[in-house]
Amino acid sequence: MSMKAITSNKWVLLLVICLIVTNIALGIFAFTSKRRPDYSFKNQVGLTEAQSKVFDEKKKAYFAEMKPYWERVAELKDSLYQRMGDAEVSDSTIESYVNKWHEINRNSDIQMFKHFREMRKECTAEQLPVYDSVVRKMMSRRRR
Repeated sequence: MSMKAITSNKWVLLLVICLIVTNIALGIFAFTSKRRPDYSFKNQVGLTEAQSKVFDEKKKAYFAEMKPYWERVAELKDSLYQRMGDAEVSDSTIESYVNKWHEINRNSDIQMFKHFREMRKECTAEQLPVYDSVVRKMMSRRRR
């Protein structure tokens, strides 16, 4: 074996050892580091366990009520985009699809506002400013 091959093997061995040590250090760091603070909606607003339970129930009911509408929008969009390969798709056809799903989204947004107003009633006076702020942030993030 040549001197060059032995030197090359030593570098490879050193590199492997460095990678193993680095992986072990990262693993230890990952499991021992403190978790990030919980920025969940419930913790931000400071909901009690009872409030949290009511919020969860209302949220489940809201999603169950809205799911068929959201599915209908998805169906309408799918139906329109299936026509991409058609030789001709009139502007009125496109407008018809878009108007239908916009109407559903309009009603969905109204229901969402009512949902948040209804859930707001469960908050204490101290929680209301935080609740309002968190909801506004959630809705502005949704538009991005």
